[in-house]
Amino acid sequence: MSTATPGDGVIRQLKVLPWEDLKAFESFYKEHFVKMVIFCEGITGDKDLAGQLVQEAFCKIWENRHSLQHVTTPSAYLCQTVRNTALDYIRRYRRELHDQTFSDVESERGELPLSEQLTPLVKRAAAKLPTKCRQIFEMSYLEGLSKEDIATYLDISPLTVKKQRVIALRKIREELLPLMDKLLLLVWLLK
Repeated sequence: MSTATPGDGVIRQLKVLPWEDLKAFESFYKEHFVKMVIFCEGITGDKDLAGQLVQEAFCKIWENRHSLQHVTTPSAYLCQTVRNTALDYIRRYRRELHDQTFSDVESERGELPLSEQLTPLVKRAAAKLPTKCRQIFEMSYLEGLSKEDIATYLDISPLTVKKQRVIALRKIREELLPLMDKLLLLVWLLK
């Protein structure tokens, strides 16, 4: 009588992924939908929007089901998909809101406010940053995401986000410092 250990070639029972057939996917959907709406509402702050975004996440999973054979924990994958869908929506919404505000200001005044005139200079300086540092800077200061949202989206710690933002600001400040004297003089002359 011998007992088999996990390393002795014991046949493991393989789980069927919930998106391998429609019935399994429907069951997976019914089991997780309400929990995912509650989770997503915590990100968006809007229950109706959360429901729509969860629907969208399930649709993405179903549409890409053939490329998801590597997924080992479907519920964790669903949670990540819902979170990314919500964060993508928030980013798009903020960008659209910013674009709308920008066009409203432009049409009202006929000229750009000083902060908008400086934005291209800041973007040019940010383009010289290392890729990850630049991405964090843009998400934080140009898109307005919080450090927690950025950390969640990039799957890094909030402390890393904080450190990268400090590095980005220091490097951009160093890049723009020679221009600051000229800019201050120009602002003073325009008064």
